[in-house]
Amino acid sequence: MNRVFLVGRLTKDPILEHTTKGTPFCRFNIATNRPVVREGEEKADFITCMSWNKQAEVLCKYQKKGNLLGVQGAFRVDKYESKGETRYKSYVLCQEIEFLSSKKTNEEMDNLSIKTETQETIEYDDGDLPF
Repeated sequence: MNRVFLVGRLTKDPILEHTTKGTPFCRFNIATNRPVVREGEEKADFITCMSWNKQAEVLCKYQKKGNLLGVQGAFRVDKYESKGETRYKSYVLCQEIEFLSSKKTNEEMDNLSIKTETQETIEYDDGDLPF
């Protein structure tokens, strides 16, 4: 199983880029807090994430540095050669991104989430829940 769930703040404004074939994508970093090990010592991890297509377009249009995001995806490691050395690049490939807070009003951002085209939305009512 390869599932990653993160909550963190954007470290800078996301920028929309395109592949040579015109496919939109966005590579961005979020800062996530580590549990406090010692009193007064707070640390953060800076996690690289990547989104594609409509998800990337919407992210870049509505989100800015400092906004809180919830990210769900898969951990990936790409291997490549550079100057005769094998190098690795790790990141989270986003499947769903939820906008948790922003400078916009709550009404504008209420329940906004982005899913990849491969996920289906399941409709249910309270009677379907097991609790």
